[in-house]
Amino acid sequence: MALIAAAACALPIGTLARPLAVIGALIVAGTAAASAWAGAAGGPGGFASAILVLVGVLFAAGAAASGGVARPRGYFALWSLLLAATASAVVATDLIVFVASWESMLLPLILLVSLWGAADRRRAALRLALMWLTGSALLLTGIVALGVGAHTFAFADLAGYRLAAGSQFVLALLFLAAFAVRLPLFPLHAWLAPACGAAPTPVAMVLCAATPAVAVYAIARICVPFFPVAMSDLAPYLAALAAIGALYAAFLAARQHDARTFVAYASLSQVQLVAASAFAATPTGAAGALLAACVHGLAIAAVILLIAALAQRAGTSVLGPRGIAGRVPVLTALTVIALLISIGSPSDFLVLAAVFGISPGVGLVASLGVIASAAYAAIFLRRLLNTTGVADAADLGWRERGPAVALIGLALVLVAVPGVVTDIATRTASQITRTGR
Repeated sequence: MALIAAAACALPIGTLARPLAVIGALIVAGTAAASAWAGAAGGPGGFASAILVLVGVLFAAGAAASGGVARPRGYFALWSLLLAATASAVVATDLIVFVASWESMLLPLILLVSLWGAADRRRAALRLALMWLTGSALLLTGIVALGVGAHTFAFADLAGYRLAAGSQFVLALLFLAAFAVRLPLFPLHAWLAPACGAAPTPVAMVLCAATPAVAVYAIARICVPFFPVAMSDLAPYLAALAAIGALYAAFLAARQHDARTFVAYASLSQVQLVAASAFAATPTGAAGALLAACVHGLAIAAVILLIAALAQRAGTSVLGPRGIAGRVPVLTALTVIALLISIGSPSDFLVLAAVFGISPGVGLVASLGVIASAAYAAIFLRRLLNTTGVADAADLGWRERGPAVALIGLALVLVAVPGVVTDIATRTASQITRTGR
C-alpha cells in the first residue's frame, strides 16, 4: 500500500498528496494491528507487528504534520517510498529481501534531508550517508558469507543453522555494525544530531523514533537467533557500551540550548537503554526493549512536533530568557507531558531488570542513565519555559494539536496497559530462545 501511495503522490493530484500519504501509513498500521489482534502474529511475527504499528503511526503523524511543504508531490512520494522500504525491512523473512529494503531506506532519507531540510542540510545528509553506507557494506559482507555458507537466505532455515563460535563472533560483529550505526549505538552516533537539526520536522521524527525501533527489531530478529553464542558472549560489552552511551548522551542533552539538538541527544540517551535491554536476549529484555521502543518513539515524536511549533512561533529553536507558560499554555502543557512520558514509563523497570541480569555493574550504570534523564528533562523544561519571542503568538490550533495529541494518547495507553506490548515480546523471546539455542 505504501508503494501505491508513493506512486499516486507523484501524480499531478495537487492537495491530495498529503491525505494519500496519511492514509497509506494508517493502512500499514491498521493491517499490522489487526494481524496482532487476531493472534495471527505469534512469535517473531508479533514483534514485527508491534514495530510495524509504531512505524505506520509515526509516518501518518509525520505526513499529517507536513502542511505547507514545498513541492508536495515529490516530498510525499519520497515519504511514502521511505515508509514502504521501512515496512518491507520489518516484514522480510529472507535476508535478500531484508537487505534490499534496509538499503532502500537511505535514498529517500537523503533526498528528504538535502532537498527540504534547513541550513547545513547537505553536510548533514552527506555525513548520514557516509556512516550508513559504511555499516551497509559490512552488513552485505555478513549476509553473503552467512547465506553462501548455509546455502539459504531464509530466516526460518538460518535460525536453526549451527555455526562455529568463531564464525558466529565475526558474523555477529558484521551484522551488528550496520544495526548499531542506525540505532545509533554509542559511539557511532555522530550523524544523529546534525541530521536531526537539519532535517524537516517529520524526517527528524523518523530518525529519532522509527529508525531506532527498526534497528532494535533487526538485532532481536536476526542477530540473537542466528548467532546465539556470540550474542551471549558479547552482551555484557554491548550493554556496557549502551549504558555508558546513555549517561554520555544525557550529559550532552543537559548542556544544550538548542531545542532540536536537545531532542536528538535525549532520544540518543533513551535509545541506548532500549538497546541494552535488547542485548539481554531474554523474555524480560525483549519485553522491555519493545515497550521502551514504542513508548519512547511515540513520545519523542510528539516532542519533536511540539518543539517545531514553538520554534515557528519564537523564530528560533534556541531557548532564551523569558517565560512562555502563560502565553501558549496548550503547547507548553503538551510538551511537558510528552517529555515526561519519554523519560519515564513501566519499560524502565523491565529494561533495568534485563540489564542487571547481564551484569550488576552495567545495571548500575544504566540506572544512573535513567536518573540522568530526569535531570536533563528538568533542565530543559526550565529553559523551555523561558523561551523568548512568543508573547504575541497564538497557541496550538486543532490542526497542529491533532498529530501530537494522537501520539501522546497512544503513548499513555501503552503506559497504562503495557501488557499489550510486553506479552507479544515475551512470546517472541521464548520462541527465539527455543529455535536459536
